[in-house]
Amino acid sequence: MMFLAACSTLPGQPAAPSTLAARPVAANFTAAGRVAARLTGEDKRGFSGGFNWTHRSTQDVIELLTPLGQIAARLTMSAAGAEIELGDGQRTFTSDPERFLSDNLGATLPVAALPYWLQAVPLARVPFRAESDALGRPGTLWQNGWQIQYTEYAAETPGAHPTRLQLNHGDIEARMIISEWNAQ
Repeated sequence: MMFLAACSTLPGQPAAPSTLAARPVAANFTAAGRVAARLTGEDKRGFSGGFNWTHRSTQDVIELLTPLGQIAARLTMSAAGAEIELGDGQRTFTSDPERFLSDNLGATLPVAALPYWLQAVPLARVPFRAESDALGRPGTLWQNGWQIQYTEYAAETPGAHPTRLQLNHGDIEARMIISEWNAQ
């Protein structure tokens, strides 16, 4: 499916096509919160728990935590792929961390796109479509086959970071709550 690289608006909600491009993008950040991802089709699998994310220009470290706060998996990702350490200490390397999540945790997350989507910014040079809210912030973003709904922001200002996201792709449904955010 082809998406247009422009913003559309809901009735009565003005937004300029440059609204999303003008959002600040933190080159480095740390984030923490809760995540739940599941398959909604016949194979009802998934995971839920906490996450800690450290994003740097050359590396991401994502800790996925069990509901009790123990590390289920730590992904250290770079351009070459991801080194994965599981909660039991087992280590492996994968060139496809999203497939690893799907195979081992029951559902995938778009980890390559999330550093942008967590900031309510589309991936650069990739077609997208978006609907803005009354403040010009993304309300819904469609990109790479995913629908990302921004249901809550940290403040009622145009540049505020999102605190609640709903992601859908086919039979994958995920929710993220960002309780801690530090842009650097």
